[in-house]
Amino acid sequence: MTDHQEANFGIIVAAGRGKRFGGLKQFSIIKRRPLIFYSARIFEQCRLVNGFVIVTNPSRINFVKRLVRRYRFKKLIAVVPGGKERMDSVEQGLLYLPDDGYVAIHDGVRPMLSTDMLILGFTVCRRYQAVAFGIPVTDTIKEVVNGDRIIRTVDRSGLVAIQTPQFFSINLIRRGYAYARAERISATDDCELIEKLDITPHLLPGSRLNIKVTTKEDSLICQALL
Repeated sequence: MTDHQEANFGIIVAAGRGKRFGGLKQFSIIKRRPLIFYSARIFEQCRLVNGFVIVTNPSRINFVKRLVRRYRFKKLIAVVPGGKERMDSVEQGLLYLPDDGYVAIHDGVRPMLSTDMLILGFTVCRRYQAVAFGIPVTDTIKEVVNGDRIIRTVDRSGLVAIQTPQFFSINLIRRGYAYARAERISATDDCELIEKLDITPHLLPGSRLNIKVTTKEDSLICQALL
């Protein structure tokens, strides 16, 4: 392995409960393989990745370990149990990484990840310390109250839908989590924690193919794309 200051790592977050999906979507079968396999395979294949951690449901740890052995993934550092919320799960993954280097944090339900995305993200992260992929919002956005009353149209000109993977220097993302815990801040993605430190993450153009599986319909789209 290269020096940790230049080493690149991954955390695949796959500990969600899949309420909207109706089950653990990260283990739904697509093309005869569980969804989480596709992200793990890309981290394994990427030449810039030195190692990665999978954070999953406590009840599925042995399943993931068997999956890793079956496909002979050699870069896996650990399979660890996730927490109640996504932030808890990412923090668990960070415990298994060195003090220095860079990390790509990725949702295990985004199977259309590519090695090119990882290479670009890690390369740019060395300059900016915090990097995320995103795509411009193209739909008209409305603000709604009481679930069914449209009250205004939101200006979408400056809006971007953020994706994973998101890339950080390991030291910086740990600072973000420490600050969030101290201030009792919750966040839906990791870039938000860096923003709380008054640091501006760098935006890279994402891909509309990099979809997140949230519903059964999303699963069908991924099946067609893979």
